[in-house]
Amino acid sequence: MTAPASVLVTGGHGFIGSHLCGRLAQRGCRVRILARPGADLANLEGLDVDVVHGDLTDPGSLQAALAGVGRVFHLAGALKGFSEASLMAVNRDGTRNLVEACPPGLERFVLVSSLAAAGPSPGGPEPRPAGAPDAPLTWYGRSKLEAERVVLASGLPSVILRPPVVFGPRDRDVLSYFRIASRGFLPVPGTRERWYSLVFAPDLAEGIARAGDAPLPQGEIIPLVNPDPVTWLDLGRRIARALGRRCRELHLPETAIRAAGQVAGFAARLRGRPEIFSPQKVVEMLAPAWVASPGKARTMLDWTPATSLDQALWQTVRWYRDHGWL
Repeated sequence: MTAPASVLVTGGHGFIGSHLCGRLAQRGCRVRILARPGADLANLEGLDVDVVHGDLTDPGSLQAALAGVGRVFHLAGALKGFSEASLMAVNRDGTRNLVEACPPGLERFVLVSSLAAAGPSPGGPEPRPAGAPDAPLTWYGRSKLEAERVVLASGLPSVILRPPVVFGPRDRDVLSYFRIASRGFLPVPGTRERWYSLVFAPDLAEGIARAGDAPLPQGEIIPLVNPDPVTWLDLGRRIARALGRRCRELHLPETAIRAAGQVAGFAARLRGRPEIFSPQKVVEMLAPAWVASPGKARTMLDWTPATSLDQALWQTVRWYRDHGWL
């Protein structure tokens, strides 16, 4: 396939989406994003993108965004909520609205899902076994798996990507851990060694862009992960080095983490605003491991992360400091 005149990126103004928009623009694509009215577009400063206002939960607002596009990169979705139904309404039903509004002749629909849709790996640095049945643990994971099923059932020429924990410039979710480390502390959940796949946002953006035009079987599901998983403690120590700090390691009992999640969830309900740290997030944190194989991405997309983990952490710290976030 050759680059189409126009591509649509839902969630293009977000953390990952803005990195993808930049990469697609570098490839010569005319980039259009779908954004709700009043959305913060600061992440797109300096990028030449067209903005169409609409909402995944409003089917009538999607036609204008999709008119004339050759490919759709679907990143928009809900990460947090007070109920499974609220996440399903956006991640599953919103995806269905988008799929049903796609024009005939679409070249490819790229769904950026999540490793949460697959569920955790058994433990240790070994990846989740190929062919293992999907077993998401949380509302979010189940809603993303349902979104995948909607796309696969649509018959659209599609590919599904499953990134793990994503970090990098412009990210606010992992930022909290960098801030704690910058104060000299490394909280570690429990005493059990837990392993994680990670990916740096600019590298992930390249993988997503490649999925838009690589020759792929219909409905392929591809994890996009750094090939070298790390333990929580190792990651914390690497962050400390990137910060130039000596940190005290704090091993937190699992019971304390669960209690903190309950308190955070209660406080969020009082404020009327869901937060990332919640009882649902604690379930994911205390899973044995979240490790996926990089093999499919390497063979099908010719993609491996261009940035080492230590370089990526250093670049992230520098960006945070340059922008006053640390």
